[in-house]
Amino acid sequence: MMNCECNCTCQKNDISREQLMDIIDQASFAQYDMLLYLDTHPDDAEAFAYYRKQTCIREDALKQYAQHYGPLTMDLIDDTCSDSWKWMMQPWPWEIKKKGRC
Repeated sequence: MMNCECNCTCQKNDISREQLMDIIDQASFAQYDMLLYLDTHPDDAEAFAYYRKQTCIREDALKQYAQHYGPLTMDLIDDTCSDSWKWMMQPWPWEIKKKGRC
């Protein structure tokens, strides 16, 4: 993971689980979209900077989500302080009820 110093909204402590998931979803989409764009425009410095910013936002949100609610990806599993595999007991992202969504 990249070391970033961005001031994204996910660094606040009072952010909800749903808000973190929205940030992760939006940053993931933007990051992937920029990857596709950069495949055809590799010299676009502004696009590359935007890609790096979205990567930073996504990584920060994933870390905060893992810290409060459990990891969403394997590389965020930190079970060194436990003698069991309890992270599997959290609800899956699609099991979380969201208002106004399918």
